[in-house]
Amino acid sequence: MSGDYTYYCDGFFGFGPPGTFRAYSLMHFAPLVLCIGLLILVWFRRDKLRKWEGETHLRFVMAFLMFVMEFGFFVWLLYVGDTSGNNSMMTKLPLHVCDLGLIICMFMVPSKNKTLFGINFFVTLFGATLACIIPQTVLDCADPSYFRYYQYFGEHLIPIFGTVYMIIVHRMRPRYRDIWVSTGVLAAMLIPAFWLNEAFPGSDYMFLRLDTTLFPENQYVRAVVYTVLIIVIFHLMWILWKLLMRILQQRNSARSL
Repeated sequence: MSGDYTYYCDGFFGFGPPGTFRAYSLMHFAPLVLCIGLLILVWFRRDKLRKWEGETHLRFVMAFLMFVMEFGFFVWLLYVGDTSGNNSMMTKLPLHVCDLGLIICMFMVPSKNKTLFGINFFVTLFGATLACIIPQTVLDCADPSYFRYYQYFGEHLIPIFGTVYMIIVHRMRPRYRDIWVSTGVLAAMLIPAFWLNEAFPGSDYMFLRLDTTLFPENQYVRAVVYTVLIIVIFHLMWILWKLLMRILQQRNSARSL
């Protein structure tokens, strides 16, 4: 069976010309505001959600939606193709940071696994949030009239929502060791990424081939730079988390006086 797939760009399941997506416009901010609004609603209904008999089913629905977003992307690729990899499915395997976060979150939300949550806290809240801040680097050819627009924001925002939901409703908390577990998982993903990027022209697994002057061109040197940056960023996230927890504890103490 050939590793190539079809290329068709018309209609809702296709995509538009470059520049169709306009960053930092209503089409960019609308899904972000929706996600934030739902999380605010979860915050005010957190006690009721904990006691709700159907809450377990809600988490399975979230997991199913994440599966639909990931599976839907590859079905969509079979339909429209992607010129960046010469329409080869081998350039689009789920070996990116956000793919990892979504797949792990899909299992973490229904299982409430602490280790999986720790990975999601660092990997998803960093990677998926960054992808939502600068979606134009990937989402250049789709606006709300295209399937890819909804799939893109769904695959990034639903894991973010699921991770924060578990923090709010189920009081799940990251541990310091999760920094190193998350870093180790990302480092392990570099092994197949190196080979795939070399073997299949057009591949850019783990953004080791991203066209930018900010990082070294050599993918092996770039991987070292990425690893150092990730460790620093994860530690900054940990510090900010601890500060937030301290502030909340001080507020709760003041209210109890």
